[in-house]
Amino acid sequence: MNMNPMASAPAPSRPEGRPAAGPTLVMQGTSVATPSYRQFLEALGVPVYTTDATGHITFYNQAAVALWGRSPDVGEMWCGSWKLFWPNGTPMAHGHCPMAIALKERRSVRGYEGIAERPDGTRISFVPYPTVVMDEAGEMIGAVNVLVDVSDRRIAEDGLRTAIAVKDEFLGLVSHELRTPVTTILGNATLLAARKDVPEPLGSLLSDLGGEAERLAAVVENLLVLTRAGAPIDMDREPQVLDHVVRRGIVLFGRRHPQRETRLSGDLGGRIVDADRAYLDLVLGNLLGNANKYSPGQEPIDVVLDERDGSVEMRVLDRGIGFAPEEAEDLFTPFYRAESAKGMVSGLGIGLSACRLLIGLLGGRIWAAPRPGGGSEFGFSLPAAADPPD
Repeated sequence: MNMNPMASAPAPSRPEGRPAAGPTLVMQGTSVATPSYRQFLEALGVPVYTTDATGHITFYNQAAVALWGRSPDVGEMWCGSWKLFWPNGTPMAHGHCPMAIALKERRSVRGYEGIAERPDGTRISFVPYPTVVMDEAGEMIGAVNVLVDVSDRRIAEDGLRTAIAVKDEFLGLVSHELRTPVTTILGNATLLAARKDVPEPLGSLLSDLGGEAERLAAVVENLLVLTRAGAPIDMDREPQVLDHVVRRGIVLFGRRHPQRETRLSGDLGGRIVDADRAYLDLVLGNLLGNANKYSPGQEPIDVVLDERDGSVEMRVLDRGIGFAPEEAEDLFTPFYRAESAKGMVSGLGIGLSACRLLIGLLGGRIWAAPRPGGGSEFGFSLPAAADPPD
């Protein structure tokens, strides 16, 4: 007798795909839960129950009772749970539970997850492992199901998703609220500092104001990129002549940092990449700003353009503090900072991670490497588009 009121409910659609078939047990005799096996399963300490070939429960241990919150009658069908639900909360009919699927299709199944509701209303998330049992003649004599409680994992995952959503919403809100005023401050400070008739010390003050506003503007733009990680980023991709983009970026960088010598070498011959200009400028600005931040003022920054294997490359080379070779991959992790950098200048450690995200979306690759003789190399490559125009 099946005491479960959900046994006759219509089954929701099965999860996409067909779970991979699991192992099959072969046993002697005609019973799945022989006395020796009953003793073993009872002492196992994990929820286990068995059925005959028609789906009637023949045995369950006390760990299964603790999970179900009830002691079903021997002979109930498919499962001892009071009510069953799919992970999305829709009811799961007992006749369509993983154990029923295994017995009806004569195969062990994997890849399912469910929620069991106890008679007292509490719920528990579990992963079942129903395994069909065959006798020596190859006839199915029943099945064994092991139930793994994953409630704690589910709670942790839900909490993590909530925390990430709150964090993303907060960072997005802060970034959008800061973007307009910071851009206004940076633009006005740059215009005023460029005037020839600005007396000192006002000129130095404007230069400092512009530098800090530029740094804050880069932080805001990088935060906006990172808050969109995992969600579609709307890129306005158009053909870009990378030589022109890099030259213009170096000119703008030089205006803001006139004390820093920046040298460009290499020529791509007008090679085109399919990219979003604003995001390309952000990547270039991050790499140049990174080199400027961690290099002595008298050392030049070299920007090298190259082409190989159908891709165009840009490398930014400095003679700054460098980093250990084993840190190369970590540098692109959000909020990570190399040990050599922490005691030198302040920073959040988000610029390089934003660069990796954007270059990856453009189908390229980005890398970091310490330079022989000291300093760092940061570079990226992008697939070359059409042949350059005449």
